[in-house]
Amino acid sequence: MKETLNLDEAAELMNIGTETARELADKGVLPGCKVGVAWVFLRDDVLGYLRDEVRRQTNQRIAKAEANKTLGGEGKLPRVKTGVNNSGVRGSRRKELPIWR
Repeated sequence: MKETLNLDEAAELMNIGTETARELADKGVLPGCKVGVAWVFLRDDVLGYLRDEVRRQTNQRIAKAEANKTLGGEGKLPRVKTGVNNSGVRGSRRKELPIWR
């Protein structure tokens, strides 16, 4: 198994798009370095980022569920935002569907 990954391989390992992986790397959220013009990631760092993000989001959902239970409220909990969404870089931009006539 390879120790290093390029941008496409890191994105594939995380099951995200290449642009999302590039944004995370550019912001320093996803550990990696540029060698020349290419991004290089250590497999262990990518998996470590995923583990940390899973724990963070899980703890956030648990805290919201407990707060909701304490307040006696019932209903749907809001979606947990990732580091990219918190920065406002990516949002819910829906494209209009073409009108077929």
